[in-house]
Order: sequence, then C-alpha cells, then structure tokens
Amino acid sequence: MKKDVKYQNIIKTIESTLISEPPLSFQGKMSLMASILHSEFDHWTFCGFYVMVKPDLLEIGPYQGHVLACSHIKLGKGVCGEAAREKRTIIVDDVLTFPDYISCDSLTRSEIVVPVHYKNNFVAVLDIDSPYFSDFDEIDQNFLETAVSRM
Repeated sequence: MKKDVKYQNIIKTIESTLISEPPLSFQGKMSLMASILHSEFDHWTFCGFYVMVKPDLLEIGPYQGHVLACSHIKLGKGVCGEAAREKRTIIVDDVLTFPDYISCDSLTRSEIVVPVHYKNNFVAVLDIDSPYFSDFDEIDQNFLETAVSRM
C-alpha cells in the first residue's frame, strides 16, 4: 500500500479513535496515536513521544518499539531536543551525520521529529526512528503534522 494511502487511513482512525466520552487525557491520546502509527508502519524501530517536563527537559512518554529509548533529553540536544527548541519538524536522512546525535538504538538510520501542541501550548515531540536511510520525506511530515494536530 502506498504511504499516502496508509496515512489517510491513519488520520481517519485517529480522528475516530481519539474522540470519546468522557474525553481522553493527553496521555491517552499519545498512547493511542503511538500504537496506531506503529502498527501501520511496523518497520519503525521507535514511534513515541517525549514530553516537556521542565523548560529545558524532555522525558519519555508513551511509545511503541524497542525498549532502548532514552529516558530524558535536554532541549537543544539530539534531533528531539533540537526540534523541541526550534518547535519545528526535523527530518534526518542519516542520523550518523547529525551533529550532537543521541543514539538510543544502534539500528536507527533515519528519524523524523514533529512538535506537538496541545490546547495551544507546545507540550511534546513525536519521535519516529527507522532502520532505513532516508525513510522520511514531505509526505511523512505533512501527515504526521496533521495527525498530531488532531490531539
């Protein structure tokens, strides 16, 4: 199945799943989103969230994938910390060439990190790692930014 078709199905699933009575907590929404994304793209080594717990610190949140995730990331450090500092999506085709890269899993070759806003505040990043070089592109960026906007 083509990537954009997968993402269209994911967006529909997210929209129908995240709407519930009583409303889901942000934690619940992150958990479901990580599960939905990872189940559709099961080759990803990591798909999850790092949540802002201090003005300069991200902490691991709900995720799917290998257990080798980093527990804390300082703002501006690695791909997640840089995306959080700049509040913009970052795509890295080859993590081994990214300055100040934090290796949590030696299998990771490419990465995308998307900022997450909740109730108009920056609160987290969605971090996705792949074992393949150049696995992420504008299609991923557009659909993942749309997905997190549904939270």
